[in-house]
Amino acid sequence: MTLQSTVPAPTSSAQSQQTGQPGQRAAALAEELYRVLFEVFLVLGRRDPGGVLPGDLTLAQLSILMTLQERGPMRMTALAAHQRVRTPTATVAIRRLQKLGLVERSRDTADLRAVVVGITPHGHAICCGALAIRHVQFAAMLKTLSPEDRTSLNEAMSPLERLANQGNA
Repeated sequence: MTLQSTVPAPTSSAQSQQTGQPGQRAAALAEELYRVLFEVFLVLGRRDPGGVLPGDLTLAQLSILMTLQERGPMRMTALAAHQRVRTPTATVAIRRLQKLGLVERSRDTADLRAVVVGITPHGHAICCGALAIRHVQFAAMLKTLSPEDRTSLNEAMSPLERLANQGNA
């Protein structure tokens, strides 16, 4: 599956950095980087064809489980905000995960109107298994790259982490 864009992406970030104003170069790099990362995550997010296996979680489901695993039980509204979706969207996702026994819902003791969601021990195990499968898949993909390409990716980790941390501020 190829993501199509209405604006042609530059063929390389080096080319985009040689032409145009700094704002235009940043915009071109942003578009290219987003497109490429999107494609990588599409490949990693493909579901296993048979049954509910650890790797069969969608990226959205895995993201919810990872959030609950890292942050602990949280109100449905806070989870929706963290996932950057509306509360009804999060509610539908939580219902599906609850049917699989991966999360549990309870009332907030401080406000009985609010729903708190937490990951179950089974959910924790499935989340860890799904991440392990995706890590193995990604490592296999990385092995197909040249040593120079892997070095380039390794060097890009620090700036990418700084970008990721901007979303946590």
